[in-house]
Amino acid sequence: MLIRETYEAEMDSIREALMRLSRMAEISVQESVRILKNRLFEEGERLIQGDKVINRKCFEIEEACLNIIATQQPVAGDLRFIFAAMQIAMELERIADYAKGIAAINIRISPGKHVKPLIDIPRMSEKACEMLRKAIDAFLSRDIVAVEEIPPMDVEIDLLYEQVYRELLTHVIQKPEIINDAMMLTFVAHNLERVGDRVINICERVVYLCTGEVVDLG
Repeated sequence: MLIRETYEAEMDSIREALMRLSRMAEISVQESVRILKNRLFEEGERLIQGDKVINRKCFEIEEACLNIIATQQPVAGDLRFIFAAMQIAMELERIADYAKGIAAINIRISPGKHVKPLIDIPRMSEKACEMLRKAIDAFLSRDIVAVEEIPPMDVEIDLLYEQVYRELLTHVIQKPEIINDAMMLTFVAHNLERVGDRVINICERVVYLCTGEVVDLG
């Protein structure tokens, strides 16, 4: 009985750690865009340094998953959860890396106002974070139906990325001297587009958890 209680406690610990890591990644994305929009260089440096904490949390989840496999001999359904949790932790770490990249890009953009108002980039961030919340909720509740709502949201992010690219290209044609800053903003939009792609990978892990099938939702 005690062994079973220990097993359940360790599984719950993995779930809680994954929720915390997901929240940390989400906040990093939100903060990176706020930092970019308001040109907050010191806060950007802190976000970049804080990414080390997220990396460590990811490693801790991987270690906990490997420990439970080695010591508890989980059944097939739980084993799928553990493998999926490890992969999702890595996806969350990569999402946080994209946020760190946005903070770094902010430093490389010329001081002062942006070459265009940031309208669609914050929208991309909001949509990506909404996707992430839905995907993690679906994973923890094993809700495969909820996953179906998420890929169309990724299409919206892709369309916003294309819009950002076109608008920046138009600005560069009119004012070639802004090409570097425009290119930096394009990289920001690309990072957010990649966040959406990482969330889709998480959705694929939900399907795997629920059905045992490997699917491509991209």
